[in-house]
Amino acid sequence: MQYINRRAIVIFLLLPLLLFLSIAISSCTNENGASESKRTDGSKESLLIGFSQVNHANPWRIAETNDIKKEAQRRGYKLILTDAESSSVKQVEDVDYLISQKVDYIVLAPIEYEPLRPAILSAMRAGVPLILIDRMADGIPGEEFLTFIGSDFFEEGVRIAQWLVVKLHGKARIVELRGRAGSSPATDRALGFRSVINNYPDMEIVISRWANFERLEGQKVMEDIILSIGRDFDAVYAHNDEMAIGAIQALKAVGMRPGEDVILVSIDGEKDALRSIIAGELGASVECNPRFAVEVFEVIEKHQRGEAIPPVIINEDRLFDIENAMEFIGDAF
Repeated sequence: MQYINRRAIVIFLLLPLLLFLSIAISSCTNENGASESKRTDGSKESLLIGFSQVNHANPWRIAETNDIKKEAQRRGYKLILTDAESSSVKQVEDVDYLISQKVDYIVLAPIEYEPLRPAILSAMRAGVPLILIDRMADGIPGEEFLTFIGSDFFEEGVRIAQWLVVKLHGKARIVELRGRAGSSPATDRALGFRSVINNYPDMEIVISRWANFERLEGQKVMEDIILSIGRDFDAVYAHNDEMAIGAIQALKAVGMRPGEDVILVSIDGEKDALRSIIAGELGASVECNPRFAVEVFEVIEKHQRGEAIPPVIINEDRLFDIENAMEFIGDAF
């Protein structure tokens, strides 16, 4: 009887401790068994961030990834990186993989607009906060995903068109090198550009071709265009710097002088583009900065603290031409 009483006393004394441990363990997991991302104490040492990248085929993408990796390390976050290798199908699979790894947040740079819809829905179902950067996908920011951080692609097209109108006095036959079909920057940069030049009857896009934002493809497509229509054009509008630099090589190969015989404009503001501006070969480039990391992790930390997150966060971008390229080349990626 004495033994039973002692055991009863021990159990009675341990009950509060057992109850506390039970509550603590249950509070660390959600109904799906994944770690809860929102911590009221502001701790972040156990947060796991997934980053789904488009590819690592050009300097812009490499700069974006390196920026995310560096800032994650600086702030003490764990990071899982995936590379979709320019495949929307693989990128949807990559997001599913990140969810399976119990990440607390997913940062997604979508390849295309509509094909990434399943990835948004997967993150929603799993209860994983999703942050879109650089490009939009088919979803409602602030409702179906946490937020979008990026540039105004339409406005980029507007600004570069306005520069070209002034440079060529509202008269030009224009070759357009478009990005990737189905991507939001390719769509919006085309629309923004046209919204300006349509007001000038003597500004005409004589041919438009896809070159997938790649330098070598931009060079090849430009070569094909020259074979197709000859030299009867005054300007080239490339949706990014990489295609513009490829086009410059194609023009030089046939004896045309970039910056004199043909005025080229583009978007991104990468270091090679600013070098080309300084060399007099590229006319202008509107900045589209790939450095999203500080804003991304500030959004995560605000969300951790329970603060409201704007559904859309637009970067402030600059326009570079011969007047300021030398000043900013040190900051370019």
